[in-house]
Amino acid sequence: MSLESKRHGVLRGIVAAGAFSLGLCASAAAQTPVKIGCVLPLSGGSAAVGNQTRAGVVAAVEQINAAGGVQAMGGAKLEAVFGDSQSKADVGVSETERLIQREKVAVMCGAFNSAVTFPATELAERSKTPWVVVGAVKDEITERNYKYVFRINNKATYDAREQLDAMDLLAKETGKKVKRAALFYEGGDWGRSHAANIRKLATERGIEIVLDEPAPPNQVDFTSQLLKIRSAKPDALILALYTPDQLLFTRQLAEQRLDLPFGVHSAGGGTEDPSFYAAVQAPMVAYYFVQEDWQVDALETNKDPLLADADKRTRAALGYGMSAYVSQGLSSVYVIKDALERAKSADRDKLRDALAATDITSGPALFPGYQRIKFDAAGQNTFAHGVISENIGGKRRTVWPSENRAADTKPVWPVPAWAQR
Repeated sequence: MSLESKRHGVLRGIVAAGAFSLGLCASAAAQTPVKIGCVLPLSGGSAAVGNQTRAGVVAAVEQINAAGGVQAMGGAKLEAVFGDSQSKADVGVSETERLIQREKVAVMCGAFNSAVTFPATELAERSKTPWVVVGAVKDEITERNYKYVFRINNKATYDAREQLDAMDLLAKETGKKVKRAALFYEGGDWGRSHAANIRKLATERGIEIVLDEPAPPNQVDFTSQLLKIRSAKPDALILALYTPDQLLFTRQLAEQRLDLPFGVHSAGGGTEDPSFYAAVQAPMVAYYFVQEDWQVDALETNKDPLLADADKRTRAALGYGMSAYVSQGLSSVYVIKDALERAKSADRDKLRDALAATDITSGPALFPGYQRIKFDAAGQNTFAHGVISENIGGKRRTVWPSENRAADTKPVWPVPAWAQR
């Protein structure tokens, strides 16, 4: 073999080795997982809700990875990394810092409790890390001119408006209107924000607020508050309580057989939690109206196999199926996946820009019941909405909006007195 041939052989070997090395690098890059940090109340008072949200996040991650990962990033898989806020603001902030600084997540989600989400998203904004809000509704979360914070679900104003819109619809259909309402709510950011919005909207609609009271923290007996409600003689009672308080309050209200002509109207919270319904007797929640963050009877009409699969995965993980919190966790991951596909990168700034340009009109991100997800300049999905359900015959049925109401659903308005049930 000539010297020239030997040289060409060496060069071919070098090129081949280089190509092999580049191939390994590309393969390694494709297999580098994209980390999604999620702060949730996995222990403490809101643990049931936090673990439902976690189940939704995990289900979405598993579905996406099984389908080939993020296609625009060479099939990169997603990895969910969780932090437990314990429903405490300081713990939630420290967990946020850990996930951003130590785990190097590309994006954050969470944190359900508004009192945790508000300061945690402030830290994320300072760290220029995108945050997709899950569950938290405090209006101000998306009213601070932040660039890295996005909320898919309702803010508190929307929740309050929907509750009163449902009352107006039922009044229009029957000619019987709520004139006097009582407000009872948890004393944190969420409850106070919801109460403030109800006050404003009720005044505009000619509804008198005859009782307005926050629940004391760590309450073990609501007898005195129930006596105040009875004395105020409201037509309807509007609640905003987390699961533990909602459970105790519901039991005591049933024990006292407190009659409310137009019933109990709950802004989600504990009354969206399957663990709440597993812990109460069905008659205790008969005719309850609940502002739902997803259409609770959706599985009867939406036959998307991914929804059925998520329900199956949730039952295996928790012992019960889809809920508002599962669907919100699942939706957040699909929104992030959509942004990753368009950003073609896990770079935080590129991902932020992609989230800001989100416009989703189909697919699993809409499982909570939205028709569209598109963020305004403040980061709020202006197409967010919920539904109002009524517990009729032991089953929660959508009654508002009327377009979402099944043909065989007939709202009960006003509701029967306890002696007539």
